[in-house]
Amino acid sequence: MSRAAVAALALALAACNAGPDYERPATAVDELASYVGAPDETEALVGAGGAADGVVDPADLDGWWRELGDPGMDALVLAALENNLDLRVAAATVLEADALLRRATGDRLPTLSAGFTAQRTFGPLLQFGGPPNRVYISVLEPAARLSWQADLFGKLRRAESAALADALATEADRVALLHTVVAQVVRTRVALATTTRRLELAQEIIASRRETLRIVERRFERGLPDTATVDVRLARENLAAAESDVPALERERALFENALAVLLGLRPGELPPVEVAFPTAPPARDFSVGVPVALLDNRPDLRAAEFRAVAASERIGVAAADLLPDLSITASGGWRASEWSDLFQPDALAGALAGDLVWRLFEGGRLRANVDAARARFEAAAGSYLAAVLNALREVEDALISERLLAERIRYLEQRVDEIRRAELLARDRYGRGIGPLLTVLDTERRRRVAEDLLILARDSLWNARVDLALSLGGAWVPSVETDDPPRS
Repeated sequence: MSRAAVAALALALAACNAGPDYERPATAVDELASYVGAPDETEALVGAGGAADGVVDPADLDGWWRELGDPGMDALVLAALENNLDLRVAAATVLEADALLRRATGDRLPTLSAGFTAQRTFGPLLQFGGPPNRVYISVLEPAARLSWQADLFGKLRRAESAALADALATEADRVALLHTVVAQVVRTRVALATTTRRLELAQEIIASRRETLRIVERRFERGLPDTATVDVRLARENLAAAESDVPALERERALFENALAVLLGLRPGELPPVEVAFPTAPPARDFSVGVPVALLDNRPDLRAAEFRAVAASERIGVAAADLLPDLSITASGGWRASEWSDLFQPDALAGALAGDLVWRLFEGGRLRANVDAARARFEAAAGSYLAAVLNALREVEDALISERLLAERIRYLEQRVDEIRRAELLARDRYGRGIGPLLTVLDTERRRRVAEDLLILARDSLWNARVDLALSLGGAWVPSVETDDPPRS
């Protein structure tokens, strides 16, 4: 009866886990049915123009960069995923976290050790009423030792669960970095294309202003009354202003090329030639932005933040278990003899079985302080998770607003460019016929330069808004990594 009672008590204690079980905190997206800035999915979505053919879930957009209409993007992204040094660091960090998880798992298992002890001692053998005699004692003892901590209140189980959550958070961090590297490659590729277009525009403007200067100088050489030296000076200044843009743009392009080289794991200056042809605007967005709560599982950075909250919650249990008894069981066995010939005889067998129950009753408040510190760390981790969710929601809303308003801005800029080009042609014609002032020609040239440059930069911003949207939604730009979800409430 007593053995059965002890066994039942042991099973009951083994089922006990000190500390709270994790529950996902209520987040800013739990009750939201849609994004504030989400467009009507039945309308044409922003991009190059035109309505979407269909709506697909963002999670199905594997290889999103392949949909950008740039045949050279795929090779750049794959090269970055293979050679980027930051990704190598992240992969090593994942390996470290896996090793720590295996160590935590090993703490729950019994430990087995084997050894051999050879000992010879001597000393005096005292005899009453007679002189002491020297005595020698030899001990030969090969033995094995098995130890196991019973983990009555789940301390080791909690520690293993915390290590698992840490490992999953580290893997989620690696996936988030993969997304970030892809985004950086796309942004840098867009920046290169944008700078190339601005250089082409600058060369076009230079050619136009050289033609204007040629006309002004010819009129000046003919001594026409309406042409003064100041006109020649102004035309030359206008040309020099356009020419001064070229070195600045070439500098920008070189810096972007160096940045792209480093992303690909290359030395600056070793970047292979990059195709300059690139779509002026992203294609029409043909995927639904989904529901806000999907961010919690789609975005790897949010998964990492929640896994860290899980780990902090489990460590409350680790600290709480220190307030309760620990039971260790040790068994050892082997042979013990004084002569080699007697070592492995049946009579030389020796062994021991011991149990050690320790309850740390008072340590000056240190154990209780550990529990309070663990709870505070959990509150901090949970707060960081909630802040990350709120920030993720802001990033999606910002990207949606940016796409909509940038598309509207581009429409106005395209109209502005069209009008100023017509105005420049009229001003040049009127000046050529001697009925219009040169200042009007120079002003329209400057206006066209500004308007076309703003249009190119707005299209660049629209590209980056598309990247921001895909990144903020946690789009599947890389093959998905299967991980365990955090426990749900």
